[in-house]
Amino acid sequence: MFGRRARRAKTAGSAHAVGAKQLDRYEYDDIHRVLAEVPGVYVREEDGYGLRPNIGMRGAAAERSAKVTLMEDGVLIAPAPYAAPAAYYFPLVTRMTGLEVVKGPAGIRFGPATVGGALNLVSAPVPSKRTFVVDLAGGNTWYGKAHLGYGDRRQHVGWWIEGVGLRSDGFKELDGGGSTGFAKWEGVAKLSLNTTESQRVVHALHLRFDAANETSHETYTGLTSADFKANPWRRYRGTQDDLLSWQRWSGRARYELRLGEDVAVNVTAYRHQFQRTWAKLSGFVVGKGIDEVLHEPTKGSNAVLYGVLTGAQDSTSASEGLILGTNARSYVSQGVQAEVSAESATGKLGETVVRHELVAGVRLHSDVVGRRALEATRLMQGGALVGDGSAEKTMRDATAEALALAAWAQDTVELGRLRVSVGMRMELVSTAWIDHLDADRTDNNSFMALIPGVAALYTVSGGVGLLAGVHKGFSPVAPGQPDGTKPEQSWNYEAGARLNGKRWRAEVIGFFNDYSNLKGTCTFSSGCGVGQVGQEFNGGNVWIYGAEATAGVLFGGRKSVRVPVSATYTLTQSRFQAGFVSQNPQWGTVEVGDALPYVPVHQLAVHTGLRGVGWELSLSGRYSSPMRNSAGQDEAPNAASGGADDDRLTDATLMFDAAAHMSLGAIGKVYVTARNLLDSAQVVSYRPFGARPGMRRLVMVGFKTRF
Repeated sequence: MFGRRARRAKTAGSAHAVGAKQLDRYEYDDIHRVLAEVPGVYVREEDGYGLRPNIGMRGAAAERSAKVTLMEDGVLIAPAPYAAPAAYYFPLVTRMTGLEVVKGPAGIRFGPATVGGALNLVSAPVPSKRTFVVDLAGGNTWYGKAHLGYGDRRQHVGWWIEGVGLRSDGFKELDGGGSTGFAKWEGVAKLSLNTTESQRVVHALHLRFDAANETSHETYTGLTSADFKANPWRRYRGTQDDLLSWQRWSGRARYELRLGEDVAVNVTAYRHQFQRTWAKLSGFVVGKGIDEVLHEPTKGSNAVLYGVLTGAQDSTSASEGLILGTNARSYVSQGVQAEVSAESATGKLGETVVRHELVAGVRLHSDVVGRRALEATRLMQGGALVGDGSAEKTMRDATAEALALAAWAQDTVELGRLRVSVGMRMELVSTAWIDHLDADRTDNNSFMALIPGVAALYTVSGGVGLLAGVHKGFSPVAPGQPDGTKPEQSWNYEAGARLNGKRWRAEVIGFFNDYSNLKGTCTFSSGCGVGQVGQEFNGGNVWIYGAEATAGVLFGGRKSVRVPVSATYTLTQSRFQAGFVSQNPQWGTVEVGDALPYVPVHQLAVHTGLRGVGWELSLSGRYSSPMRNSAGQDEAPNAASGGADDDRLTDATLMFDAAAHMSLGAIGKVYVTARNLLDSAQVVSYRPFGARPGMRRLVMVGFKTRF
C-alpha cells in the first residue's frame, strides 16, 4: 500500500508498517504480539495463541476484528466481510514478510469498514532467483513449527511454493487430562508470467492457490475468579468435548499492466471458501448461562451446576445436564476488483511543480453464509460427558447473502512542501436473509454510503511534518437485522506531527471520532446466546478520542554494538453521549458518560536490545491498563479483590518477551525466543464466559536458513 519508510513519511495520514526484520526478530506466530508496537491498535486476547484475533483500532470494537478491514496482498480475507465480518479465519503470521496498518483518511480506499482502519498482510513474493527457505522450531507444551518454501524465476516465468505448520498440546490443564492445543497448517502456491521487464509496457499474470486447515481443542468457557487465582491454567471437565475444525480454499488471478514507472493497472479476481464446525459447551439445560454460574458459583442452584461443570459431581437428572452447542457455518466470498494508480507532473504553480498521485478503483463483491446451530444434551457421569438419549435440536438454519459494489478514488497533490490528499469512497450494498426454519423472518435490504476524506501533510523542514485530516467512518448493516438497525457512521478527525532523522524517528497524532451511531454485534465470543448471535444493536452518539505516539532511536555505529530503543504509547477515552437500555450483553444499561467495554485507556510497548555482527539480543515489554467487561464509568474491583463484582474489570497486563539470534554463516542461524518471559498470569478477558488468561511462558529453539 505504501511500501518503504520514505514513502510512509510522505503519507498524509496515519500509516505504519512492520517489516520482515521486525517479524523475524521475535519469530511471532501471534498477530496480537506483532501489533503491540503499532500505535492506535489494541487487542482482546482469547485463546493465547492468536488463532482468532480480536483487533480494534481507535476505539472501534475489537470483537473478532469485524470493524477492521482485513486484507492479504490487497484482497479481502475475512470469511464474509459484508454478510458476517467476524474473522474466524486469520492467516499464519509466520509466513508473512510484512504488514501495513492504515488509519484515518488514508484508509478510505480500503473498505467496507472505514471507522477504525485497515490491516494488510504482505505474503512472500515470487523470488527473483532460486530460493529455498527452511524454518524449524520446537518448545515446551510440545509446540512445534515447520516452514518450508521453494521458488525460482526465469525470464518470463516464476513460481513460489510454501507450507507452514504449527501445533501445540496447549498450555491449559484439562481436569482429568486431555489436549487443549491445536494443529494448523497452510499451503500457498504462486505462479507468475510476464513479458520482458525491460520494455516500457509490461504485462504480467499472477496466479495463486491457498489451502488451510485447523483443528483446535478450544473452548469459550473460562474460570471463576477463585479458581483463576488458585490455578489460572485450569480448564473444567465440562469442556472436554469442545473442538473447532475448519478448512479453507482460496484462489485468485491478478492481471498487471505497467506503463513505464508512472502508471500501473491491476485487475484481480478472487474466490474464498471457508467451512467451520465448532462444538463447545454453551450453557445448562435449566436455562442458566455459564457466565451466570461462574459469576456466583456458590449461590443457590449454581453450586450444583458448578459441581457438574467441573466434574466434581455427576448429573442426577436431565435438569442437571450441560448443553453442547455446535455451530456449523459455510462461507463463500468472491469478487473482482480493478485499480489504477498514476503519478504525473501537471504543471507549475509559480516556481513550484504540481505533482499528482492518483489511485482509483472499483470492486464487485459477493458473500454467502450458511448458518446452522445445533444443540445436544450431555450428562456428567464419572468425569465423562455422555448423551442423555435425546435427539440433537436444530436451533438455527439460515442463509445470509450480500452483494456490494464499491468504488473509490484518491488524489494526492504535491505542491512543494505541501501534500493534500482528497478521496471519496462509495458503497452500494444489497443484502438478503433467508430463514429456513421461519419463513416470516426472510428479509431483504439495500443501502448506499458515500465516504469522503481529506488529509494534508506540510513538511516544515527536511524531517519535520505537520499533518491533519478528516474522514467519514462507515460499517455496513449485516443481513437479517431488525427494522431500525442503522449502519455505523462517524466523523473522524486527526492531527499531529511526524519527525524523521537518519537514526531516529517520532510521531504524535491526536484523534477524535464522533459517532452518530455506534453499532454493536452479538457473537458467541462476546457472550451471546444462540438466538442473539449475529444481531446488531444501535449505540447512538459516542465520542472516542485520544492520542498515539511512537518514537525510536538507534545508538552505536556499524562497527560497534548497536542499541535500538523504541516505544509506542496509545491513550484512548470513550464516552456514550446518551443513556439507553440494550440487550447487547457488553452494553446493558448505559448512562451518559459510560466508557466502552474492552477499550484500554493506556497502552505502552517498549523494545530494546543489542546487535552485533552475526548476533542479536532483543527484549520487549508491553503494558495495558484494565479493560471494562461492560459499559460503565465507575471504578470497579478486578479479579484480585474477590466478591460478586470481581469480573467488571480485567487485570492490568504486563508482559515481557525476549529473543536471541546467532548466525551460522552460510548455513543459516539459530534462535531462541521466550514469550511471557516471567510466566505471569493475568485476566485478559471475561468474555464470553469467565476469567481467561493469556499464554503462559513459551520458550522455543529454532533453526532458519534461506539460500
